Amino acid sequence: MEENRKQEEVKAEYVLGKGEEEGAPEKKISLGGRIGFFFLSMTPCAAFFVLQVVIGLVYVLAVVAVTVAGYQGGSPEQLMNVYWEAISKATSGILLTCHLAGILVYGLWYYFGCGRPKLKQSVKNMSVKAVAIAVLGGVAMCFAANGIVGIEQYLFPKAMENYIEMVEMAGLGVNVLANIAAVVLAPIGEELLCRGITLYYAKRALPHFWMANILQAVLFGVLHANLIQGIYAFVIGLLLGYLAERYQSLLPCMLVHFVINFSTTVWVDKVLSAFPDALPAYIILFAVSIAAVLLLVFWSAPLKTAKEKTA
Repeated sequence: MEENRKQEEVKAEYVLGKGEEEGAPEKKISLGGRIGFFFLSMTPCAAFFVLQVVIGLVYVLAVVAVTVAGYQGGSPEQLMNVYWEAISKATSGILLTCHLAGILVYGLWYYFGCGRPKLKQSVKNMSVKAVAIAVLGGVAMCFAANGIVGIEQYLFPKAMENYIEMVEMAGLGVNVLANIAAVVLAPIGEELLCRGITLYYAKRALPHFWMANILQAVLFGVLHANLIQGIYAFVIGLLLGYLAERYQSLLPCMLVHFVINFSTTVWVDKVLSAFPDALPAYIILFAVSIAAVLLLVFWSAPLKTAKEKTA
């Protein structure tokens, strides 16, 4: 009983945030305040793209300078070939640098701007059950995402070609730096951004959690800047937002995100290599995987509001 009471106190402290006391009347946010929080919820996504542009530009200029300085002479055409080859090889470095910078920027933003949630609070809310749900949910969502991609190749063939070209250029699954960025760093930085900062603001801008969850999931899809990833990222984002609210912790979200990215990068293509490449098969894969996710959501228990937790 005492342990349950302490856990509820931790959850209440996390939900209420900086400057709010447990048991205090819920502060009403004015219409102007809600509008302000709505636009604030967009700023992390905008900052993400600005960060990518700045880092990419600096990285490319550095590559150009090094390439030109080390060039031994030849025709302008040869110089351009050397230049483009250097740029293509730098893509994974840009990806890694962007994710490292994102963890720093969004980590500080989340800590100082979103009620200073403490890591030890998040750890206390990570029960064995939460870890099991996160791992199983990550695997199920990985299969669901592959089902979505399989469907998308029939609906958006041109977008699929562009997506495959982008993955190959980034070196995902092949380049070590790209794999570290996608599997290890992205789950940390993107969860701080979307389920941390964006969801924090969205919950203050909108009257219901499900609205805030949809908003952050949409922005999570937008972050990927392409139709193929954007659609399945939206679906994944809904689950991650639910877990963030259910356990009042970003750690389950990071674990699910890690499992999805690790599975996609390392082993899921081998498992699905014998899978029928047909639209009905992908629809079935998606439906079965989503059903498994919904069972895990049911197992995790329903959401509780901050008021219920502090009652």
